[in-house]
Amino acid sequence: MKVTTILLVVLGYSSIIQAATNLALNPSFEQAAAEGVLVDDWTTRDGIAVERLTTGGHAGEAFMRFKDNSPTAGQFLESRRIPARPGGEYMGAAWLRTADKCRPGVYLNFYNLYGQRIANRYERTVGSPAEWQRVEVKEVAPQDVWEVAVAIYAYSGDVGVFDADDAELTVQGGGEPGSAGLERAVPGDKAPYEIGKRRELFVDDFLIDGQSGAIERRLQHPHPREIALKLDKPWEGETSAYFAMVQDGERMLMYYRGQITPGSDGQVCCVAQSHDGIHFERLNAGLFEVDGSKENNIIWKGVGAHNFTPFLDSNPAVPEDERFKAMAYSHHGKGLGVFGSPDGVHWRELMDHAAITDGAFDSQNLAFYDILRGCYVDYHRKGRNGVRDIMTCTSKDFRTWTAPVFLEYADPRQEHLYTNGILPYPRAPHLYLGLPARFVPGRTKIVGRKEAGVSDAVLMSSRDGLHFDRWSEAFIRPSTEPEVWTDRNNYPAWGIMETGPEELSVYWTEHYRHPGMRLRRGTLRKDGFVSLHAAGATGEVLTRPMIFSGNKLSLNYATDAVGWIRFELCDLAGQPIDGFSFYDSETLFGNEIEHQVTWNKGGDVSALAGKPVRLRLRLENADIYSFQFTD
Repeated sequence: MKVTTILLVVLGYSSIIQAATNLALNPSFEQAAAEGVLVDDWTTRDGIAVERLTTGGHAGEAFMRFKDNSPTAGQFLESRRIPARPGGEYMGAAWLRTADKCRPGVYLNFYNLYGQRIANRYERTVGSPAEWQRVEVKEVAPQDVWEVAVAIYAYSGDVGVFDADDAELTVQGGGEPGSAGLERAVPGDKAPYEIGKRRELFVDDFLIDGQSGAIERRLQHPHPREIALKLDKPWEGETSAYFAMVQDGERMLMYYRGQITPGSDGQVCCVAQSHDGIHFERLNAGLFEVDGSKENNIIWKGVGAHNFTPFLDSNPAVPEDERFKAMAYSHHGKGLGVFGSPDGVHWRELMDHAAITDGAFDSQNLAFYDILRGCYVDYHRKGRNGVRDIMTCTSKDFRTWTAPVFLEYADPRQEHLYTNGILPYPRAPHLYLGLPARFVPGRTKIVGRKEAGVSDAVLMSSRDGLHFDRWSEAFIRPSTEPEVWTDRNNYPAWGIMETGPEELSVYWTEHYRHPGMRLRRGTLRKDGFVSLHAAGATGEVLTRPMIFSGNKLSLNYATDAVGWIRFELCDLAGQPIDGFSFYDSETLFGNEIEHQVTWNKGGDVSALAGKPVRLRLRLENADIYSFQFTD
């Protein structure tokens, strides 16, 4: 023990640092394959000439030669900037030689989040060495540092030729990037999850196993856009309702209830179509007569028209004459009937009796084929504990159904969920998203209004179709118009439609029981229902262990001009995996639907595929909407 102490004293602190990992990339200038640059991972600026020679340097073949022939010009040759450790003691060094009287130097340069140099320190050669001389400089990184680099400098007051080789950049100690006042999120005890290549959203906290700092899951909201359809035809009117959006190839079909005459017998189901999800036109079905003409878009009439809700069947074994299916009141007794169509226009009830009889059904009841579960799934209305609630059941053939059961919620709130709007999210079909209309019958905003009640729409989600997480804050909040602060407004259409490369559209009713009844379109970014959000201070989350496949990690994110995100892949204990730490991570800012995450060594994560890893995300003034491991 005494010998070790003596050796440390004799060798000095400098030698201890030299034993640390050299963080400078291409430190001996041996690689020069990148197009448009003098030498890989190093940059120069306007100034005196610098060239790369391979006639034998300090250690290897290559070295850099500076030709300083101007008493007023200088030059930096700077390494690629790398993430810095605040409070860390850095050492920069290089081997220099000159046959002239110039005195080149070595710099440590520290940069903030915005690329501004906020601190530096330098040392110059002792004299003008004709043989290789090692020059080193030390400095403690400031707390607001983000990046650091080592640089070799030809000073503007010098004239002469000198050579440089074998640069070094090392660090001892220091904190984590962006970690001022932040404790690392501690792993919880959630079990590993086979994520594979599934896209994951933050609509629930299923993946989050630890968090720290100023971070939250924040509900997002659609931006109101134009009116998708005005319900102003004689067979539509002020009580048009229960809209359903169905994507059929390049066309989008919109189904909804209309009204020819008062009473349930006067209700009809209508259809409009669009090729962009923005502009809709009524489809001339020519099936039912209104005022002596069949020039209209009615595709069903009678008791089933009250809540006729179609979908396109994705079952690989679906018969051609049942490509479209629907749920509605049965014409053969109390309950829900099942309907089929080859084209979405010409329909028939598939059985001579109701398929589902346990329920109230006086709402938009719906079904779809879940290709992952391999069955049809139904969601319909029934009251429970004095409020309108939702039941579910399944079927293999769309005709025989299991006994319905009520949904289970992660919270105890008793709320009237008038519709349910549940479907597999198209970009992540293992996740069910629901946009139920929430009805508050005991509130009246407009004085003297005969019909009581106000409505909005909430977001809920599930991973098994039975247990749901739901937000208490409204996903669709009523606007400032008085006409939407009356009963049964702001009811979402069933369906989440892709209407652009980066855009999703949802739709909701306005002016119910008022002149000018209409359907409004709203937009949000893809996957943009809920975000991991940090503002004003740094926050981080740590996921549960995930077993992925693929070779890259993609992120859907947005920051403001001063925001940032960094990434770390960790082992089960939450410790960073070599090469995938925050120190190796890019500092990401901007706004992208899909960005491939990179570290110093690139973005290939295939070496970790099939092994349980945790993802640690650190961010400030930023939102993360989803992530996915992909090929």
